[in-house]
Amino acid sequence: MTVTSNIAPFELHFTVQQSEKTLLEALSEQLPSNVHFSNQQLKRFCQQGAVWVSEPLNQPQKHSKKTRVRRAKKVLKEGAEVSFYFNEAVLNTEISPPVLIEDCGDFSVWYKPKGVLSQGSKWGDHTTLNRWIETQYAFETPPEKRPCWIIHRLDKATDGLMLIAHSKKSAQRLAHRFETHQIGKTYQAWVKGQFSEQERSFDQEVDGKPALSFARQLFYDADNQCSLVQVNIATGRKHQIRVHLSNAGFPIIGDRLYGDAQEGDPDLQLTAVEITFLSPQGTIEQRFQLPDNLQPSVSI
Repeated sequence: MTVTSNIAPFELHFTVQQSEKTLLEALSEQLPSNVHFSNQQLKRFCQQGAVWVSEPLNQPQKHSKKTRVRRAKKVLKEGAEVSFYFNEAVLNTEISPPVLIEDCGDFSVWYKPKGVLSQGSKWGDHTTLNRWIETQYAFETPPEKRPCWIIHRLDKATDGLMLIAHSKKSAQRLAHRFETHQIGKTYQAWVKGQFSEQERSFDQEVDGKPALSFARQLFYDADNQCSLVQVNIATGRKHQIRVHLSNAGFPIIGDRLYGDAQEGDPDLQLTAVEITFLSPQGTIEQRFQLPDNLQPSVSI
């Protein structure tokens, strides 16, 4: 079901003045006079993560942390603070289905298509990888439905492998392995120009933080004057690969932020192709690779 209201994005913030009122009732009463949503639509907005609630605590003037509330029938306490973020474009966004690569029980490995988010916003989270798995996917081995925790992130425009934890204990364990550099990530990217066949390192800081990447050419397309490169990263700064390659004179094809891509050009040509679990000594304990049918093609 999609929203076709043509209503401009808006934020609604209010405090519940009467106890024993459901979230659905409170939202219906507080909507602007020119905005009309059915109960079914309001329930869907809650499920999509667009409604947040902070409950009053027993301590004076103290409230719980504001969190998403998905149950529209939740009974609210007097003094509860509610925020509703409506953006028709966000709520109507649909994503390509992620693909399960391997089920490891307390965690799983997935292919995240381009356009799927690693993290939601205040406007909703139904297009995130973890939320899609929780609501849309049934595992073949019990339990069919599992809670999901994001361990690391890929940009919205980047596709490729991601790890998803299914318990807090697993999430903490995997996060620790990332922090101690016991998980390696390998990417492939199409860049403009002829990249060196010898491995190059890049250590320019990203957002004022140390960052280290290593890249080498896998294939050169002379007709289109572009190279398929493999990149390994020793740190995980935001946009690290995009920044390093662009500053070296090899912007990733389709990069509208750090390159010169325009409307109509290909999407960002950056894919996470391999994740390896490393021992403290640096030896490979476990390797997950993107299947051939999801690998970047040898020609664009």
